[in-house]
Amino acid sequence: MNELDQRLAGETAGGMHRWLSPQKPPAVKRYVEVQGWRFFYLDGRRARDKASFLQTAADVMAFPAYFGHNWDAFEESINDLAWAPASGYVLLYDHVWWFACTHPADWQVAREILQAACERWASQNRPFVVFLRHTHGCSGVADLLVAPRPHQRALRARLW
Repeated sequence: MNELDQRLAGETAGGMHRWLSPQKPPAVKRYVEVQGWRFFYLDGRRARDKASFLQTAADVMAFPAYFGHNWDAFEESINDLAWAPASGYVLLYDHVWWFACTHPADWQVAREILQAACERWASQNRPFVVFLRHTHGCSGVADLLVAPRPHQRALRARLW
């Protein structure tokens, strides 16, 4: 069993990872959902600052109508997801650099919330994995991973 299959089976914790795969989101979605996980795709070209990041996240993750469009509400919602039941979650965040490079302080807050959510969901035996693509070497992104981890290679191999 490869590392990605282990993550999708809930045998290891989720986490945030820089992902270099060129796979299209629909193919990743199909693979993830076959495993019984929920897939969310955040296109960073729509999330260029705090307000648009929060709105885009709320849209793609179908946050409740009462979502408050602030960091506290984002943290609460990403740690709840009762409206999106699944055995695990994958958030593919493309074009991270739009937000991370132009608003590094706000990106740092978003990153900390996402990392904490990964840890919280892991403690509930329901992994939450965040894959970051198109980072353009921005501070706080590139240091996550320089090269793909084994589970990324496994996903890329399965999707070709």
